Amino acid sequence: LAAHSIPRTAAARSANGSYKMPLLVNTAAMRRLGGDQLLLQQGLRAFSAAVPSAATQLPEGGLKGNGVVGIRRETKNRWERRAPLDPSAVRTLVRKGITVLVQPSKMRFFPDGLYENAGAILQEDISPASVIVGVKEIPIEYIIPERTYVCFSHTIKAQDANMPMLDALIDRRVRLIDYECMVDARGKRVIGFGRFAGIAGMIDLLRGLGDRLLGLGYSSPFLGLGYTDYYHSLSAARTAVQLVGTSILLNGVPKDHSPMIFAFTGSGNVTQGCLEIFRELPHEFITSSELQDVVKKGDPRVLYGVMCTREDLAAPIDPNMKFDKDHYAKNPQLYRGVFHEKIAPYVSALVHGMYWDARFPRLLTVEQARDLKRNGGRLLAIADISADPNGSIEFTRTCTQIDRPYLVYNTETDTEKFNWEAEGILLGSVDNLPAQLPKEASNHFSNLLVPFVQQLAYSDGTKPIEQQTDIPPALQNAIITSHGALTPRYAYIADLRAKKAQEKRTRERRVLLLGAGLVASPAVEYLVNSKFDMSVTIASSDISEAAALAKRFSSRCLAAQVDVTNKESLDRAVAHQDMVISLVPAALHPRVAEACIARGVNMVTTSYVSPEMQALHQRAVKANITILNEIGLDPGIDHLSALRTIDEVKSKNGKIESFVSFCGGLPAPEYSSNPLGYKFSWSPRGVLQAGLNKAKWRENGEIKEIPAGTLFDHPKSVDLFPAFALEFIPNRDSLTYETTYGLQDAKTVQRGTLRYRGFCEVMSVLSRIGLFDTNSHPALESSQPLKWKDLMARILKTTNFNEALKGVPDHVKAKLYGLGIFSDEPVVREKAVIDSLCHLLKKRLAYEADEQDMVLLCHRFGIVWADGRREMRTSTLYKRGTVGGPTAMSQTVGLPCAIAAEYILEGKLKSKGVLIPADKALYEHVLNRLAERNIFFRETSEMLN
Repeated sequence: LAAHSIPRTAAARSANGSYKMPLLVNTAAMRRLGGDQLLLQQGLRAFSAAVPSAATQLPEGGLKGNGVVGIRRETKNRWERRAPLDPSAVRTLVRKGITVLVQPSKMRFFPDGLYENAGAILQEDISPASVIVGVKEIPIEYIIPERTYVCFSHTIKAQDANMPMLDALIDRRVRLIDYECMVDARGKRVIGFGRFAGIAGMIDLLRGLGDRLLGLGYSSPFLGLGYTDYYHSLSAARTAVQLVGTSILLNGVPKDHSPMIFAFTGSGNVTQGCLEIFRELPHEFITSSELQDVVKKGDPRVLYGVMCTREDLAAPIDPNMKFDKDHYAKNPQLYRGVFHEKIAPYVSALVHGMYWDARFPRLLTVEQARDLKRNGGRLLAIADISADPNGSIEFTRTCTQIDRPYLVYNTETDTEKFNWEAEGILLGSVDNLPAQLPKEASNHFSNLLVPFVQQLAYSDGTKPIEQQTDIPPALQNAIITSHGALTPRYAYIADLRAKKAQEKRTRERRVLLLGAGLVASPAVEYLVNSKFDMSVTIASSDISEAAALAKRFSSRCLAAQVDVTNKESLDRAVAHQDMVISLVPAALHPRVAEACIARGVNMVTTSYVSPEMQALHQRAVKANITILNEIGLDPGIDHLSALRTIDEVKSKNGKIESFVSFCGGLPAPEYSSNPLGYKFSWSPRGVLQAGLNKAKWRENGEIKEIPAGTLFDHPKSVDLFPAFALEFIPNRDSLTYETTYGLQDAKTVQRGTLRYRGFCEVMSVLSRIGLFDTNSHPALESSQPLKWKDLMARILKTTNFNEALKGVPDHVKAKLYGLGIFSDEPVVREKAVIDSLCHLLKKRLAYEADEQDMVLLCHRFGIVWADGRREMRTSTLYKRGTVGGPTAMSQTVGLPCAIAAEYILEGKLKSKGVLIPADKALYEHVLNRLAERNIFFRETSEMLN
């Protein structure tokens, strides 16, 4: 019937579980048969044998083969359109008397109707099948107990991500067969998608090189090629590659990156697929000994390929030994990697398709890549087709995606970003490359798989593993789990898991975060999602506050009750930690630092270095620890961004003659309509107390000062944005940063705090009438109820408030009344008036759930260049908070300290003692990480002459 295209309906299951099979034969098809009744009868008998009769039901599934095979729907991601068996293979199985159940899928390359036409039963429930085949891992919730599953499980290296699935398969007594383990007598794999991974990986690399070169300012023939998924078939992609080859022959590759040399690792199907595409281009293969000569004399109209041998990748540690591949295979610990010395400095791209395990030297480490880049290496791109995170290429830490196949890896900061113009090496590691060629890849794989499925369909998985001889060795040796346990051949996975768990515990970094306020949340989120193993303990005097924050994140986040003012409590919390992030009030930091010095634990704070902290410097050095301060917003990001520009100007022989910096955390304009034009997301004490500081700065060569307690009397208007009416007050002693920033010769150095215009005039009056008093006040000592108007009467010594405020402008008086200090509002009693005022302000001027804050940070650099040109450069950060999410202030304070803590834990900051973030590598790293989170500076420039 199939040979004569006679259509038929699929079997349709009725309510009672039986199957009805109406056969539709059109008259045109009958005429094509030419009246051959014998042929028709034979076709009907074949059809009846292939599909259950109306009187039969599907057998019950289980481990004992029942002749029913299920094809599961792929659910890993939207790109996975492959199928383990195509409709042609299903037709073959059906003709052999095997029933095939197919889960419907709107994403699978082959439409459901083709499977129906091939004789499959299309239904959601595939539990009647004794054998279930798929491509990728099985979601735990879809694992049916006591079945045979066949897939790429990605478990044989004890991959962390798939261990929960492996445990579920064992618990549910599943017989798991992994395609990756199906090998012949010579150990060669008998099934896989490797060739198509190589083909797609090579096509994507060529296009990725086109995008990267364009990002660097070069047009190239590679831009004439699309990524693999752009093409409806392999033949179409191959034609496009050939056209690119023609363009290379005519125009060559960019001169500055000529000759283009590709290094290939491996010799298996993946590499052969890569070479299949490479050979479509004008090419020449060379040996590693010819690399230096080709770099000097190579032809820009030819792409050069070098096949890396094992001797190109490793050498004996003992210089008196000669390389021997058999000895290397048995004793890899006696060898060191040499790819970074012998091959990498000369090639343009690495095409990596080689299998690797941890016994062998890595192909490229983080340090080797950094040295390679610093020494002028030519490496533009790495296609890590092996897609092995934390594998032979150390800085491949996660797999990339088909729709974003390449990132740029920065060798200096050990970070990556999706930006074709960024500094670094292009790095791609897509782990499902064949999914871009779903038809050809599935057809190829299906043809290899179908004979094995025929044997599995009636295999008895209930027998002991050693008695399962009804399947060939390729299948028997690929059984990873059976009878609720790992099979003997794969028992090593349990040992490997235990070893990795121990290594993880050894490698795990323990972070104690003191404080559970709003700033803590972005810091915790960053740390628990770090590429490194970190456990975070959130500590607070209020355990419920710490527990609530810990609950929002992963199991690696714990809560603890710690009283920082209690030495025993603090010492106990700091013990056994690798890092302490102190987000408690600044006055308590020295206590924390003392505990860290005693225990030899590194520490990070976001606060200014106080004299008490600075006095601990030598003790911290002696304890061999880093105490990094001023790594929040202001101070923090302001230092990082200022130093970056200042260092850049100096590196180009320029000179900074003036530096002015403003920073402020403010309500977004639409939420600023209150007496202060300000809102508080945590205790107002810091904001109020800032007005009690003194200030000092240099302006046009003259040193200027404001005495302590009078800052709010000296606001100045500043025009940063036409839309904002802003003022600023000087911020502490700006002269201390002349040395830090290297601005000893600058005529102007000033740092200021931004507020909306009118803020300071209200704060100035509050200060003058005594509300910033930090001493105990008798009126607050009584336990009797106290209203704010009564407290103010005691402070002002009169109930005639208008008289007491004589000389205060009416609009300021109105704002004072609006704050509630003359109201019937009950006073929250504290020892000092300033603290009771904090309670009032926090209640009246708190952010509502749907309101946003914003952060403004602006630097203005007056630059004089060596040729006499003068430039005014403005660098501005503007960040708004997220509605219902983290505030701008919490992000810009919490993230920098978390990023810096991670950096220190990596051992990248070598300096010890009490520090601020002036190290170039540190500030570049933190700024790059912040930019990835949409916290960045925009620069404008104006030439003044």
